[in-house]
Amino acid sequence: MSDFDDFDKQEDEEETKEVNKKKVLLFLLPALIAIGIAVGLYHTFESSFNATQGIPYKILEQNESDKKQSIIFYDLPEITAPVKNAQGENDIVSIKIGIELSNPEDVKKIEILLPRIYDIILAHTRELRTEEISGSEGLYWLKQELLYRLNLAAAPVKIENINFKSFDIQKK
Repeated sequence: MSDFDDFDKQEDEEETKEVNKKKVLLFLLPALIAIGIAVGLYHTFESSFNATQGIPYKILEQNESDKKQSIIFYDLPEITAPVKNAQGENDIVSIKIGIELSNPEDVKKIEILLPRIYDIILAHTRELRTEEISGSEGLYWLKQELLYRLNLAAAPVKIENINFKSFDIQKK
């Protein structure tokens, strides 16, 4: 009879081990799912609440003679446009521009006007010839023209300056 008792004890021990594994899995799985959801939600909402991540502008604050002055550097995405060369063929111009603003509230207005700003830059550069924009004199002229045109389009927002981050002419 003692052999049967040992056999029953082994079965009871195996059942408790299986039950313990099931219980652990039963409690651990929902906990892991909850942690995963919490991490996912954190990363989803963190970027929208974090004011410095993913925003294409930087603010430089200066204190000059008891006045607090801000300069906002807003980066536009790269813009590519075809331009004619001396042979009448199309070359490709890639422009990456940063604009300077003086009022932090103007950033939202500029973001609303981005389609108009892209249109003005594309329409103006398509009219140009490669000879007109090659060299430092041509680049300076293009900078002044774009600044004038963008200020007309973005009025009443005042764009203080345009900074070329990159300017490449690719021959075809």
